[in-house]
Amino acid sequence: MPPRISPPLPHAPSPGGLEGVDESTWLDVIQKMDEVYSQLITDEIELEKKNAELERTNQELQDAHDALKRTQQQLIHSEKMASLGRLVAGVAHELNNPISFVLGNVHALSRYCARLGTYVNAVHEGQDAAAVQALRKQLRIEHMLDDLPSLIAGTLEGAQRTADIVNDLKRFSAMDPEVSLPVNLNDVVERALHWISKGSPLPFEVHWQPGAHCTVTGSAAQLQQVLMNLLQNALDAVSGAGSITPQIWITVEVTKGRACLRVRDNGPGIAPEHILRIFDPFFTTKPVGQGTGLGLSISYGIVEQHGGTLTVRNHAQGGAEFVLELPVADNQAPAH
Repeated sequence: MPPRISPPLPHAPSPGGLEGVDESTWLDVIQKMDEVYSQLITDEIELEKKNAELERTNQELQDAHDALKRTQQQLIHSEKMASLGRLVAGVAHELNNPISFVLGNVHALSRYCARLGTYVNAVHEGQDAAAVQALRKQLRIEHMLDDLPSLIAGTLEGAQRTADIVNDLKRFSAMDPEVSLPVNLNDVVERALHWISKGSPLPFEVHWQPGAHCTVTGSAAQLQQVLMNLLQNALDAVSGAGSITPQIWITVEVTKGRACLRVRDNGPGIAPEHILRIFDPFFTTKPVGQGTGLGLSISYGIVEQHGGTLTVRNHAQGGAEFVLELPVADNQAPAH
């Protein structure tokens, strides 16, 4: 609280200082000073009220900002779950291979275990050497002992592959912490391509040109989500265009301290009336039930949070091209 203003204490004029000033004039001066002081007190009280009101408004704005951030994170997570749902079919197929391999090996190990039990019981029962040797040959113990190491190694490998896939899914589906770390855009593209290829029901061609010095700062998971949205939209656009084989061109380059990532498809492009609305929340040209209309909007927001831009245009050679620009990490900008 600002200090209170104390009124000046009037004092009688010195004998030689205000000669000729009558008493009424002096009283007028004192009255004016009192009015000024009263106005200062009023202004001070009003200022305190305004300050208190400003503090309340600032707190309300901060609360609204925090709520908006929480809602935005929930939307990002919801869209990520939608993307995850599109991957389930492909990932299920990828999981099925190592699981089937492990299951087959475990069945073989179970049979081997039963045969070993029969052989060990015969030895413990004290059967003669000839009978034991005949049983050993009948049960193919030598072959089984030779086969066990590869069976166990294959089982461990299949189990580890399954665990790796599950851990990747857990990392992808987890809520992202608000951290800012170095992220290599080439790695982000590779991971996004991996997941999209696993979830796509149709084959597609990729023309991928990685770049150098393309480390940015931010959340790798969120940037991967952006890339997956762009790639999925490209595939959806081409898949609805007829019988042509979907093709995607991806390039990364760094110019003047900014990493530029381009994603282009060979689809029909975007209708002119849709270009300006493409990043609007809930805007979609897909049929009902195929898309939330949030993917590109959320991607736009993620890129903005990373200090970048996300734009779209129809490419001269056909198809739509999305251009993602991000500032490179300080120690990664190449010398010019």
